[in-house]
Amino acid sequence: MKTNLLLYMLAIFMIVGCSQEMEVIKHGKGNRTSAESPKNTSQRPPNLKISVNDKEFIAALNGYSWSYYDEAEKSMAGIEAEVISVSDLIGNREAPVVNSDTSIELKFEEKPTFYEVYVLGSVPLKGGTDVILDRQVGRTVYEVKATWEQGTGYYVFPLTIE
Repeated sequence: MKTNLLLYMLAIFMIVGCSQEMEVIKHGKGNRTSAESPKNTSQRPPNLKISVNDKEFIAALNGYSWSYYDEAEKSMAGIEAEVISVSDLIGNREAPVVNSDTSIELKFEEKPTFYEVYVLGSVPLKGGTDVILDRQVGRTVYEVKATWEQGTGYYVFPLTIE
C-alpha cells in the first residue's frame, strides 16, 4: 500500500514538473510601454509559415519567452515555455523535398524586429535571414530565432534536401 502511494506521488510530481509552460512573471499595475499595452494580450509569439514552391506549412513553435497584458489581472505577465526535443516536437512530420533552386520564404504572422535562421545545432547561416540549401543533404531541420518587443520565439521545421 505504501509503495503504491509512493508511486502515485512520484508520478504526480513528474507530471507537474514536466509541464511545458510555466507562468513566471507578474509585473505591477500602472505605467506600460507600447510592448505592454492592453492590445498585446497574445500569450505566445506569432505563427511562422514556411512557403516552399508555393505550398505553405506552419513551423513548430518550440521554446519561447513572452510578455503579454493579462486582462483578468489588469497587469503585465510573462510566460517561459521550455524547449522540448525536436524529435518529440516534429517527429516524422513530412519534410518538403527541395534543392538549391527551390524558393523558400518565411512568413511571420507579425513581422519580428530581428530573426536568424540556423541549421539545427549550428551557427547562424550566412546572411542570417535566408534558408541556405547547399550545405546539407537529406532530412535537415532548420531553426528560426525571432525577436519582438514582447519576447523571443524559437521555431523548427524540416526540409529534405536533394
